Amino acid sequence: MATNEQNMIELQEVSKEFGTFLALRPTTLEVKKGEFLTLLGPSGSGKSTLLNMISGAFAATSGKILLNGVDITDAPPRKRGIGMVFQNYALMPHMTAFENVAYPLKVRGAAKAEIQDKVTDALKRVGLAGFEHRKPKQLSGGQQQRVGIARCIVYSPSIIMMDEPLGALDKNLREQMQDEIKTLHREIGTTFIYVTHDQEEALNMSDRICLMNNGGIVQLGTPDDLYFRPVNKFAAQFIGESNLFSGTVEAGGRLRLQTGYTLALPSEAKVAVGQSCQVMLRPERVRTVAAAGGISSAAETASGRVAGVSFIGSMTTLAVELSDGTILKLKLTSLPLQSRYKVGDAIDLQWEAKDIVVLQDEK
Repeated sequence: MATNEQNMIELQEVSKEFGTFLALRPTTLEVKKGEFLTLLGPSGSGKSTLLNMISGAFAATSGKILLNGVDITDAPPRKRGIGMVFQNYALMPHMTAFENVAYPLKVRGAAKAEIQDKVTDALKRVGLAGFEHRKPKQLSGGQQQRVGIARCIVYSPSIIMMDEPLGALDKNLREQMQDEIKTLHREIGTTFIYVTHDQEEALNMSDRICLMNNGGIVQLGTPDDLYFRPVNKFAAQFIGESNLFSGTVEAGGRLRLQTGYTLALPSEAKVAVGQSCQVMLRPERVRTVAAAGGISSAAETASGRVAGVSFIGSMTTLAVELSDGTILKLKLTSLPLQSRYKVGDAIDLQWEAKDIVVLQDEK
């Protein structure tokens, strides 16, 4: 992450109400200069509201918004120096790609020679050199999105914000554009704030992820933090697949499930005997004893039968029913059909207690 310690954006107890509806609870957030921050969450979580408040499209009901240490809470959008890329591209159909990209410079009164140089450079950066004279209807969806990005970066805004910019693209093109946006971020070093509801997109692109739900921040951290150390059940379920178990803590640092099955908690878990708690184990942290070449000395073990098989290309997910009825999911690298586990096959599993995550109660 190419950042320094200076905050580009600071939100201080910012909230937003639409009539009697509280769209964003009082929220404090710092965005570092040069970082790629993604606002992630389901529809209605508050992520687009937060983005629109930073851009100035929505006025804050309470709190302060600082840009480079300057209070911009009441500043109009044009005074904030923020660039926006939209999902629907928002291109002017009667203008060529060059004219669309040049528009922000023209309204700022830039000289003709400056416009020519900057637009040419911006189109080159997004891989559209040679497409200057095409109109939007002559461009593919991905090319139109590139024009939208070029129009945003052409006037060198201090912050670039993107609201679900790849949502209308097919999977392959979306993944290609993710890589191109990451490369662009590295090259220009501008602060990016990105909105998506796609977990994989957020994990792939971000320096940090701000996970939101019900108008507030659930967890803020690196992709690793959110994936391997989710704070609660919502975070564990929203990002990736997870095995979730509830039970009561027993002496010796074990969790007894309602089925009677017990599993070891990590040694650093801050729990007390008799406490009820919920834990998570990622499917990819569960291994078959056969694949591991035997049982590790630090491993927890279980035996069961395969209850379900989901082949998804490079990975296969197994649902295994243990002797007490507990279902445990694991992910394996896919093998040819004749070598794969089948429903009903006996299977021995293992995992390590350190891979168990104790979740907090949800507020």
